[in-house]
Amino acid sequence: MLITFSPFVGKYMMKGGGGMDDSKKLFEAVYGKTKKTVYDHIAAKCFSLSDIDDIFQNTYVEVFKALERLSEPPPNEEAFVMLIANRQLAKYYSAVRRLKERIVSISERSRPEEPADSFDLEDSLITRSTLEEIRELIESKPLLTRKAFFLHYRRDLTIAQTAQLLGISEEQVKGRIYKTLEQIRRKYSKEE
Repeated sequence: MLITFSPFVGKYMMKGGGGMDDSKKLFEAVYGKTKKTVYDHIAAKCFSLSDIDDIFQNTYVEVFKALERLSEPPPNEEAFVMLIANRQLAKYYSAVRRLKERIVSISERSRPEEPADSFDLEDSLITRSTLEEIRELIESKPLLTRKAFFLHYRRDLTIAQTAQLLGISEEQVKGRIYKTLEQIRRKYSKEE
């Protein structure tokens, strides 16, 4: 099987008998075109930011399996991958899965703290404990605020892109981010 890009139809075309190499090439092409959009979609829809990478990986494992079963590429690769991503989100957050995650998170909270680093951090302006306090403060915020922080600061999306993915206005995104940042500034400017 030969996969070629047809500029007339704007997609990859399969010709011939198929095989693992052809499936792999098609997967790599689909992955390259869709990975950013799908990752951001999963980040906007997930219940916990720590789940994003697992759901993203599960999505593309299923995409690869699905592409192996197809005799020709899907007509709309992004819609094809988004459908699988949405199924993975639903599967990941099934009732049984949520129950297992709660049990794991409770057992993780009861673990003893890791030993402090051996080097001296006294001269540092921001210590590990301060970073941990800031992370905890952000984690205590509503899920939509945490998602706004993640998409804007970790994924480097603009306020407009973040708002579009979350389905809220730009003003709401700015308000959530800036209100939390102001709370952090107030707390740590008093401690200095």
